[in-house]
Amino acid sequence: MCTLSEKCSALDESDRKGFVAFYRSLPADPKIIRIFSRKDNYSVHGDNAVLIARTFLKTTTALHYLGHGESALPGLTLNRNLFESILRELLLDRTEHLVELYEETSRQVWKLSRTASPGKLDAFEEELNRSDDLFDTPAVAAVQVKVRMDQQHVGFAYFNPVTRHFGACEFVDDDQLRILEATICQLGIKECVLQLQAIETPNGRRLRDLISRCGALASQRATSDFDINHLEHDLSCLLAHEASENIRTVNVVNAPNAAALEHHRAILTKELAAGALAATLRFSDALADSNHRGRCTLALHDTGKYVRLDSSALSALNVLPERRVLSPSTASAAADAISNFSLYDLLNKCRCPMGRRMLFRWLKQPLLDTVEIGRRHDVVEAFVNNPEVRDALRGTHLRALPDIHRITRRIERRRANLADLCKLYQASAALPYIAGAVSQIDTCHSRALRDMYTDKLIKLSDNDHLGKYEALIEAAIDLNKIPEEYVIDASYDLDLEILQKRKDAANEDLQKAFQDAADDLRMQAGKALKLESNNMYGWYLRLTKKDETTVRRQLSASYQILEAKKDGTKFTNKRLHSLSSKCMELDKAYECQQRVLVDRVVDVAASFVDVFLEVSNLCAEIDVLASFAEVAVSAPLPFTRPSVHPKQSNADSIREEIILKDSRHPCMELQHGVQFVSNTCTLQRGKSWFQLITGPNMGGKSTFIRQVGICVLMAQVGSFVPCAEAKIAVRDAIYARVGAGDSQLRGISTFMAEMLETTAIIKAATPSSLIIIDELGRGTSTYDGFGVAWAISEYIMRNVKAPCLFATHFHELTALQGPLGVTNYHVDAEIDERSGKLTMLYCVSPGVSDQSFGIECAEYAKFPEQVIKNAREKALELEDFSAKATAFAASKNTCLEASLLGMKRSSSDHRLRDTAGRAVVSQTLTATLFLDSFCTVHLDKLSKEDIFHHTKRMKKELVLVAR
Repeated sequence: MCTLSEKCSALDESDRKGFVAFYRSLPADPKIIRIFSRKDNYSVHGDNAVLIARTFLKTTTALHYLGHGESALPGLTLNRNLFESILRELLLDRTEHLVELYEETSRQVWKLSRTASPGKLDAFEEELNRSDDLFDTPAVAAVQVKVRMDQQHVGFAYFNPVTRHFGACEFVDDDQLRILEATICQLGIKECVLQLQAIETPNGRRLRDLISRCGALASQRATSDFDINHLEHDLSCLLAHEASENIRTVNVVNAPNAAALEHHRAILTKELAAGALAATLRFSDALADSNHRGRCTLALHDTGKYVRLDSSALSALNVLPERRVLSPSTASAAADAISNFSLYDLLNKCRCPMGRRMLFRWLKQPLLDTVEIGRRHDVVEAFVNNPEVRDALRGTHLRALPDIHRITRRIERRRANLADLCKLYQASAALPYIAGAVSQIDTCHSRALRDMYTDKLIKLSDNDHLGKYEALIEAAIDLNKIPEEYVIDASYDLDLEILQKRKDAANEDLQKAFQDAADDLRMQAGKALKLESNNMYGWYLRLTKKDETTVRRQLSASYQILEAKKDGTKFTNKRLHSLSSKCMELDKAYECQQRVLVDRVVDVAASFVDVFLEVSNLCAEIDVLASFAEVAVSAPLPFTRPSVHPKQSNADSIREEIILKDSRHPCMELQHGVQFVSNTCTLQRGKSWFQLITGPNMGGKSTFIRQVGICVLMAQVGSFVPCAEAKIAVRDAIYARVGAGDSQLRGISTFMAEMLETTAIIKAATPSSLIIIDELGRGTSTYDGFGVAWAISEYIMRNVKAPCLFATHFHELTALQGPLGVTNYHVDAEIDERSGKLTMLYCVSPGVSDQSFGIECAEYAKFPEQVIKNAREKALELEDFSAKATAFAASKNTCLEASLLGMKRSSSDHRLRDTAGRAVVSQTLTATLFLDSFCTVHLDKLSKEDIFHHTKRMKKELVLVAR
């Protein structure tokens, strides 16, 4: 394969200058990756070449240049495999770029032939499908945001090309647009359309950042795309006949489908929702695809249909596999993508591609309907209790299913071949076996399984549905020649049958002529003398060079030499030449007729697409639930079925609770060499609705609070949970404030990012949500951080009233009290008195941790001994300084400042066990106590519990002074 420099060397100077001038005439856009097709390979140029060289090749040495000096244009050659890998990375993983492919129509005249974006992959569907990577057909959406009466009004619409479903809605969101973010994540939106004039405003930039966080691309479109003047007409062309009639119906009561019409009218009468729907319709090019006409559906989207999970929660709970794509500046230092073991990886024991895609969607869409959740749990329980059925389904029947979604999509686009049709034939033939396996389950759920799966699968495979498809394939395709070749059976078409007979007769004559030539040359046919064919000469005879010398005179007299090379001599005669021409003409006519018939069969097969999609959904659901069962029984400790209860009414809310007995983190317990320590979580409204977890770093606080969120999510998805016993009240949202990170490009610090996320949580959460907060307030000073953490905790308890797990190193927070019930827990750790070695016990116990073990954790990380020594000395100095500063503040009659300075000191009271240490604590507290009776207290004579009691009383007085 020639390199770009070799290709360029074949061009004269004017051609090089012409290409460089053409390339630089293209409008600059960092989002667009332009690729040029050069027959045998591809090339990229300019900044695109540098980006791809650094990101994929991990080096810039492969770059070549057109021209000289500073004006030289960088270039990079790509072979086909690299080209397809780059397409998958850009369009499926990074979702930050558009791809344009240019082809040369004449000498140095380039034309844009194909373009694609993360939401519109049709142009490169063939290249993307060659890989085994599974990707769901992405949904596209449009968003309009307007501020009315100081409220964010959002119009949202989306289109899923696989289900042919349009959805739209209009709602009021918070300042951080948390509802919109959760909706984009739930629906798997890959490209979102925004108005061009609004995208560069502050609100527009914030919206673009939100879309990027959700793994989607924000695309700009003119305001005219959001115009609704022709929306009703366009919808009438796309929607199913009954729905399109409803769009025009004025009388709701007399409409054929009043409920559907009510939804349609609700959308069309909402300005923002209708505008977003119009933009979605235009951007998706749905009208241009004849397969969508008269087959689409439209509904008012319910943003509260699923558990609300935003990008922060999905990331904090590690729900989906994440790929970390490195920036060009660091791409050469490490691999460009790192996949972590996520909840999806844990639960993905699916056997068919459709099941893996459905699992991916389900994890983003946990259910709120307890009836539907219970139905899924019933099926999982049935599979758990019937291992023979589960093994038969997963080991044989489901494994044999092809990717029905991809094949039906190829059929609709008339790109399918006979091999694709045969794969669907095999899937259809497997349905009775799948239904038979499920019908063998004999439990209390047998009736439900029969209604949900068995009866439906049997109905779909009968003679009125896929039975006709099987008959078509059996009649049209010669199944005896599979898998060597896929051809139309000659008996299927009269013209094809006549051509087949003529071909057979011509082949017989050809073989007879071959035998006559062998007899004439006195050579053994098939051994010394060969009958072969190629595109240049058709059918001909060939002798090796050695055998040719013995019959050279006969050849020169009676035969025509076609070619003489080292591998032998090719020759023919008049009779053989005539028969060869006849056979080739018949072959060409036969292949032409085959193509006509294949197209005809594909057209007929397209009428079964909707049936196969229904089959695909049923089989995918069985596959996912069987996967849940397999995970439940194969875990180190078997998972258990959770008891899921609906959200409580106000009258019953006092009994609302989440109890996870001996819960475990399902992903961490599978790590090699890990013996996971289980812990119980009891969240009860009025008793322990707000839980504060303290303890040392690396002690397991974050793991504990996350595993609670994961267990709740798994239960509402329909899976069993890693607990000995689980009782869960349905949550409408899971919010997580975990980790710390800044955003330099947006000018946002670590602490500011933390505050923005927390503000969005407390504004969007409801009493039926679940809140997980880890180490809030770390990014600023100790006092500011503590003040913010205290205020947010009180707000969650008194205003939001949602269950909350709050992990913190602010031990002062443990004095928090509230009407919903505050409980303190800590993770245990021990220090060996002799060696000073720190041992984490990972056990969550009631009460407050007496130490943070920060220096011990540094020692555990093998810091140099001198560093550890200096750290201990500095800590003692700071403790002593804190006591002196407190006394000084007290002497100035600034009691509040003295108390605040003493807060840091009070956090270490419990870990000072010697007399000198207690004396320092006594000075600090004496300087800050307000009541005369407190001033005579000698802390040396008090227990730890008494010290804590007096400290709490002191805080109450501080609050009064502050007010």
